[in-house]
Amino acid sequence: MVRRRCPVLAALLAAGLSAYGPRPASAQAGPGDIPDKTAQAAVEAFKPRLVAIPFVFYTPETKLAFGGGGVLTFRVGRRKSETRTSSLWASGTYNLAKQFQVAVRPEIYFSRDSFFLNGNIRYERTPQKFFGVGDDMPASAEESYTPRVVTFQAGLKKKFLGHLFAGVQFDFEQMTMETVEPGGILEGGDITGSRGGLLSGFGVSVDWDTRDGVIFPRRGVYLQLSADTYGALTGSDFTFTSLKADFRKYVPMTPNQVLALQALFRSGFGDVPFHKLALIGGDSLMRGYYRGRYRDKSLLAVQGEYRVTVWKRIGVAGFAGLASVFPSLEDLRLGRLKYSLGTGVRYMFNKREGSNLRLDMAWGRGSFGLYVTAQEAF
Repeated sequence: MVRRRCPVLAALLAAGLSAYGPRPASAQAGPGDIPDKTAQAAVEAFKPRLVAIPFVFYTPETKLAFGGGGVLTFRVGRRKSETRTSSLWASGTYNLAKQFQVAVRPEIYFSRDSFFLNGNIRYERTPQKFFGVGDDMPASAEESYTPRVVTFQAGLKKKFLGHLFAGVQFDFEQMTMETVEPGGILEGGDITGSRGGLLSGFGVSVDWDTRDGVIFPRRGVYLQLSADTYGALTGSDFTFTSLKADFRKYVPMTPNQVLALQALFRSGFGDVPFHKLALIGGDSLMRGYYRGRYRDKSLLAVQGEYRVTVWKRIGVAGFAGLASVFPSLEDLRLGRLKYSLGTGVRYMFNKREGSNLRLDMAWGRGSFGLYVTAQEAF
């Protein structure tokens, strides 16, 4: 019988929800001068906005935990109307078991989108579950482990030929395995990465991006092809290659309704550590499954979400997905596809950019997930 294990959010304190930004400078107007109201309105529309949220929550893994998070949205350069929205996400959590996570994620578009800089800096010590490798591992295979991880990822892309971006990326991660479950698979040391280690690698990425926005797209197409390689030359303890193809399409159905679609393929070759395998689950891909409930070298997933603004800043969404993990393409079995179904509500804290807070409830095969976070899943 499949056991249901899922994070349960007990309380979310959003009392600190607020927006900040520099006030436009007052015009030096003399007698008879007429203020440039259009210029002032433009400055006001594109001013930086900060939303901060303190929270308290409970999960079976962390027990009572507390922390805070926030997002700063802004536009770079003088031609703000011709430049996409940049964002800086940050969060931190801590609990009574001395488990914690601190993360910062910048996504910056320079003037007129000429360059795009993104990154992910994270330090964490959090308990996790491991169910083995493959798409048929039973819930009874569950075991726990606690890693301490330092992550630094950075990418720089240049705009070419209209909607084409291309660039390079770097990935560094140091994982120290603090505890594993006695008698479990990870304790045996046969799983690649089960004793921790360092991975470091470089990659290339090519994007085709016609979206009308990056935070809440309403129309357009996004296609990303990327390849990363890790090995001794970059100081990595593991030698492997990772490929990814991510296709997204956004279709406006009415002025207040958007259909979002995604198809994702990932594949790894070589000595891939278990925590870098393709995963099902989490708050963005196949919601309803514990992140990493199923994992393997390759993944194929499709998902869709229908987003509706029902009243001013309030919206609702319904979503569904299908996915499978497998060691190689010849091992893909459509009969083993996992499904995900769910619904959620949205609160738009920045109407111009479409920045949302979201609450999602999702169901999978014998599983359930509740998610409270910012930004859309895809």
